[in-house]
Amino acid sequence: MNPFLDEIFTTGKYRNSENELIQIHSETSKEQCLYLQELIRANKCTNTLEIGFAYGMSTLAIVEMVAQQNGRHTVIDKFEMEDWKGNGLDLVRRAGYEDNLEFVGQFCYEVLPQFLREGRVFDFAYIDSTKQFDWLLVDFFYIDKMLKTGGIVVFDDVCFPSIRKLLRYISRFPSYRVHSQFPENERTSGIRGMAGMLKMLPRSEMLIRSEILVPDYELGLNANCIALQKVDDDKRGWDWHTDF
Repeated sequence: MNPFLDEIFTTGKYRNSENELIQIHSETSKEQCLYLQELIRANKCTNTLEIGFAYGMSTLAIVEMVAQQNGRHTVIDKFEMEDWKGNGLDLVRRAGYEDNLEFVGQFCYEVLPQFLREGRVFDFAYIDSTKQFDWLLVDFFYIDKMLKTGGIVVFDDVCFPSIRKLLRYISRFPSYRVHSQFPENERTSGIRGMAGMLKMLPRSEMLIRSEILVPDYELGLNANCIALQKVDDDKRGWDWHTDF
């Protein structure tokens, strides 16, 4: 890991180019950044995308690994300059990776359709922004159409009910599989046995919530950070549906 980034993880602060002391908060953890870097390294990703910037901790971790593979990282965040005072951009510049970064300061629902029209293709995407189901579903809709087969899309903060619900849906697309989790997928004690008994009840799928019949653990989703891998093009029929 970049020594500059490693030091910030240790101290929780750094001085920006204006010599202002920046206290880091709400950042992706060091361990999770290492997980992201390993995903990029192992899958040889060179054209990566990120939704959400803030202080730029995960961005710097990603762009460092992408730069080692002669790639380029694109990050979208409408609020980077206003709410975060451009400190994420400043961090990447100070670390020496400005040439490997493309920053777009607009809403993702404006930018992603434009990228699609331009024929952009990505092999890795990291989503760490709003926690609203509808916004994130729109993000994924466009990212899926630009993600190459074999590519990986990672969702952070899957502990939020809205994001967990979204992952319960898209992880069951025939064209995706759960690649891995951080930290490990955690079994909830007693849930599996209870779910097995409830499935035996008549019309259980109509009377009992899907989360109870098929727990998050069984889907590989009981973790904070989930990586999905695209294994095929989307070939679902017009009436495809799954309970989630």
